[in-house]
Order: sequence, then C-alpha cells, then structure tokens
Amino acid sequence: MNSRSVVKIGNLILCAGLVLFAGCQSTGMDTAEYTRARFVIESTSKDGYSAVVTLPVSQVQVPVEGEAVLSEFDYHAIDLVEVELGKCLVFSLKPQAARAFYQLSVANQSKRLVLVIDGDPIGARRIDGPIADGRIFVFLETTDERLEDLAKQLKETNFDIQKKFSR
Repeated sequence: MNSRSVVKIGNLILCAGLVLFAGCQSTGMDTAEYTRARFVIESTSKDGYSAVVTLPVSQVQVPVEGEAVLSEFDYHAIDLVEVELGKCLVFSLKPQAARAFYQLSVANQSKRLVLVIDGDPIGARRIDGPIADGRIFVFLETTDERLEDLAKQLKETNFDIQKKFSR
C-alpha cells in the first residue's frame, strides 16, 4: 500500500467519523439554556441536615429540605399575573404533579415553599391551606422588569420541555 492509499483511507475514516458524529448530536433542547424553576419546602428538622437559603431582598433565611418537591418538568404553564397585591408568577401543574402536590400541601400546612431559579432562592410562599387546583402563586423578590424577563425565560423553557415530551 502506497502513501496515497493510506491518506485516502485516512480521509475516508475521518469523513465517516464526522458524519457519524453529526448524526449523533441531539436535536433536542440545549439544557444549558434552561431557566430552571424548582420548589423546595421548608424543613423543620432539628438534626441539622437541612440547607439554609436566604431570600435576596428581605434577607429572610429559610431552612429547606435538600430535594426539590417540584421541578421544571412538573409544570404545563407558567404565567405572569397581576393580583390584588401586585405581579406574581403562577405555576400551573400537570395533573399528576398537582395530585402529589395536593397531598404535600395537606401534610405541610404552615411551612414555606421556596422558589429557586437556577439555584438562587428568589421567592417564598407559606402553605396556608391545601392547594387543590394545581396552581401555585408566588411573589418574587425582584424588580417588575426582572420579573417579566424571568417569566419570559421560564415560559420558553417550559415550551421547549413540553415540545420535547409531546413527541
């Protein structure tokens, strides 16, 4: 085999590798661009195994359980709404998540539910009764402008997730 044949074979292997690599790339969502919204619940554990999060404006510290009780895969819609007290986000849960969250809300009356976006605690609400309708209203400790940006980013993430899972 001469050197030209080796080069041709090498080029064929390289081209085949590139074609295979391109075929293996995901056509799904780029999860690095997600704006992840997760809820964690206040911990009443006295054993010291909970983390403490601090809300950005009020500086309220809340000890929380380590695992999220709701994640970006549990919502079918996220909307910015205006209520009597001002603008807030409402998370509408998928039916299965709504049923599980109802049970959680019954068992955890008076605890706080903390909204964590991309790892940063940004809002909290007290569970003041069973939440049976699968909708969670939460006020965020941020400006109205940032709230609108977050709502848009969360909607885009939610849209991408719903699109991927509806296939």
